Amino acid sequence: MRKQQLEFTYMRAIAILWIVAGHSIYNSSQGFPLGLENVLRGGTALFVFISGYFYHRIFHPRMVYKEFMGSKIRNVLLPFVVVSLVGLAMLATQWSLMYGRPLTEVAKGIYYTVRNGYVLYPHWYIPFIMAVFAISPVFSAYIGTSKAFRWLILLLTCVIAVLIHRPIGNINVLHSVVYFTPFYLMGILYSAHEEWLKARIVPLLWAALVVAIFSLWMQTSVQGHVGNYHKEALVWGGIDWQFVQKFSLVILAVGLCLWLSQRSLTDATQKSLNALAEMSFAIFFIHPLFSIIFSVITGLLRFKLAPGNMWASLGLSMGIFVFLLCGSVITARAIKAWLGDKSRSYIGW
Repeated sequence: MRKQQLEFTYMRAIAILWIVAGHSIYNSSQGFPLGLENVLRGGTALFVFISGYFYHRIFHPRMVYKEFMGSKIRNVLLPFVVVSLVGLAMLATQWSLMYGRPLTEVAKGIYYTVRNGYVLYPHWYIPFIMAVFAISPVFSAYIGTSKAFRWLILLLTCVIAVLIHRPIGNINVLHSVVYFTPFYLMGILYSAHEEWLKARIVPLLWAALVVAIFSLWMQTSVQGHVGNYHKEALVWGGIDWQFVQKFSLVILAVGLCLWLSQRSLTDATQKSLNALAEMSFAIFFIHPLFSIIFSVITGLLRFKLAPGNMWASLGLSMGIFVFLLCGSVITARAIKAWLGDKSRSYIGW
């Protein structure tokens, strides 16, 4: 395995761990440390960066648009629909049996949920990334421009993203495309100028570390803002420090994975990271189902951790993380063993 492939294997593993960790936070703003929460939220940025890198490195050179979109529909959109139907059935059962809602209210809940464009909250990413795939010719045209123009466009899209923030509820797909485009372009540029950037990796990492710390301080200590920034695109809401922080953290994640790719890891660590990377999309699809299961369990037990207890919040969040991750891995492997290669159309792996 080439070093380049190895570093991105580690990056995919880190990305899915980051995303699941961000969805495992318990007692948000009521006991869980705000600074840590702001770091854990928004891990999707690394997923988008990786997608941009592989678009430039693998898909763009041999692009046949019809075949490209066909593969994305089979391997991304179809699993999204399948898992969403399972999630919708679980939610409808929960509303009916746990909360005693009449069928008319359950039907309304289903309608309003589906109207958002996704069923399970983390899955807002799928309509967004399918829209990105659909406008691939735009990114191919971007790749064909001059080096100076490419960097200028990256800078301009970053300024726009910092000002528009993420859409409310992540429902507006076009808004999400505009917001996350800089991370996609960042991946493209890293692929296009990889050797040039690697030669300057040390000062880039130091700069990224300083900016990450400063933006985290601004978000956490100055603004006291929790997690991602969401608003209407054309309404003034100040600077999105979470974007600045995540842009810097993606650079630091690249540096970490480059460093790991040059280390001799134990066989167990190597196998674990390889396995997580390989099934990362399946974990992404499945883990929200285990969030529903967790909410059902705590609902039946009438459990609610009292606010203000930091260590209890951290411990419970770690337990939720392990529950979501292990449950998703076990389920994905069981489905893979049952369906073989056909499982990719159901869970993305």
